[in-house]
Amino acid sequence: MKLQNKSRIQYNSCPDLQLKLRIRRTLHSAGYASLNAIRIEVRRGEVYLEGTVKSYFMKQMAQVRILELKEVRIIHNFLIVETAGPQTEVNLITDQAKSVQHRPQPAPRTDRSDRPVNVDVSSEMI
Repeated sequence: MKLQNKSRIQYNSCPDLQLKLRIRRTLHSAGYASLNAIRIEVRRGEVYLEGTVKSYFMKQMAQVRILELKEVRIIHNFLIVETAGPQTEVNLITDQAKSVQHRPQPAPRTDRSDRPVNVDVSSEMI
């Protein structure tokens, strides 16, 4: 019997290559374009992910979807999350440190009453 206009299914005997193809299909089925651009390497059931994604959600989603495959022993997730703007986390930390350092000091006490400083005023009778 001759099959016409049918695509051939390629069978690969290498388990790592089979797993890599299953991972690729799993990420593709998620429906996010940035997950399709991830570089995948598989060595004896260990999966290495490299590339850039748009959010931490995408990074986590890739990892969770791959962990669902029973052949995966461990994942090394080297995905990098793109930043939204030119400001980096280091700049944010130094900006916060500057704002703490330049906090205005309280005004010196100008009250010259005879009352001692450590007396609780709220309990006094008027």
